[in-house]
Amino acid sequence: MNLFPSVRIASRSCWFLHGVSASISGVRLPRLSIHSSTSAPAPMTETQRSCKYTTDDDGSTHLTWTKDPSNILVIKKINALEVRKPFKQLVLYLCRYKERELSVTIESHAFEELKTDVEFSQVAPKLKKWSSDEGKDPFLALSDIDLVVCMGGDGTLLYLSSLFQEHVPPVLPVHIGSLGFLMTQAFADFKKALDRTLTVQADSVPLSVTTRARLDCELQLCSPKHGSVTQEEVNRKVSPSGYTVIGPRTRVSRMAALNEVVIDRGASPYLTGLELVCNGQFVADVQGDGVIIATPTGSTAYAAAAGGPMVEPSVPGIIVAPICPHSLSFRPIVVGLKRKLEVRVPMDSRVSAWVSCDGRNRQQVHPGDSVLITSHRWPMTCINNKATMPDWFTSLGECLQWNVRVKQKPFDYPSSP
Repeated sequence: MNLFPSVRIASRSCWFLHGVSASISGVRLPRLSIHSSTSAPAPMTETQRSCKYTTDDDGSTHLTWTKDPSNILVIKKINALEVRKPFKQLVLYLCRYKERELSVTIESHAFEELKTDVEFSQVAPKLKKWSSDEGKDPFLALSDIDLVVCMGGDGTLLYLSSLFQEHVPPVLPVHIGSLGFLMTQAFADFKKALDRTLTVQADSVPLSVTTRARLDCELQLCSPKHGSVTQEEVNRKVSPSGYTVIGPRTRVSRMAALNEVVIDRGASPYLTGLELVCNGQFVADVQGDGVIIATPTGSTAYAAAAGGPMVEPSVPGIIVAPICPHSLSFRPIVVGLKRKLEVRVPMDSRVSAWVSCDGRNRQQVHPGDSVLITSHRWPMTCINNKATMPDWFTSLGECLQWNVRVKQKPFDYPSSP
């Protein structure tokens, strides 16, 4: 199944309201990004159309550039000294690229880390700096990005996904991190990978990419505990806290998730009581620690730890995995990618619940609130080292030690018939 329409893809257009930046365990948490469900994307301009995607009969997806990818964003893992030198080498290579001049953007904190480096200072004037804390709408500065080079581990890729709540440019994942299950390019081969990625010729081979579905998580806050919606909020269609107001009782926020949406009991010592609904039909009561709604990409993360299946990224499905259910028969399931899931906190629930997307933007949901989860319009495309299937099985074996066992020795003599 092709997750992309057979059209050329434009850079994202979106609207944001901003909350407060935070950091947990050294992982960057971007400002809370909430976009209106009533706004329409801006029309695509010719200069923004930089690539197109095609899908073969075997389900593999390929990327072809329709114009030179010249605007490059480089994201790196933070709080890791071992990444600083490789990051400098990659940025220097892009700034001195022989084939053509590139516009390279890096985050402000990365620039500050290297500004005293003599070699880096030679290319510093050519670089563009970006920060989520700058400007009225800093994310609009990323709208012209053609390619993102992501240096780090899986957490860095999740952070990158959170920056692009709508369209995500093609991503070249370079592994310099801890696990690196999703990072298919080794840093030792970064020059070869960049040359292959940036080549735009009529006879060039299309790039093999992995289409990673994302989830669109919509929080509908209807509980009286959130306070009544004022008429001014209804008129302005936005609350002081940044939520979109869609009615006299309901505030809404939306977030994108690459791995999973988790609804759990938080710090409460009691079972959480949740209702699972699929396409408007009640499916099950969730009594336990919570439930994980995961993409195939997230099936090897938290969902795998909860006993869910490991699903190849190109499979069009959504994993529903309960967390420590108080039932011996509540097993994880996989539903179609186009299903519309809803997790409700019923009014008779003893406690509230907490919801998070990829471990970020954790928010409390009270009895009466609900979480709507659907397939996101814009998936993430990651450029492969080889192809989707070989890269995935390689990661299963090397990162998760899947099916690692000493091979059984043969008999020393022929077995009897």
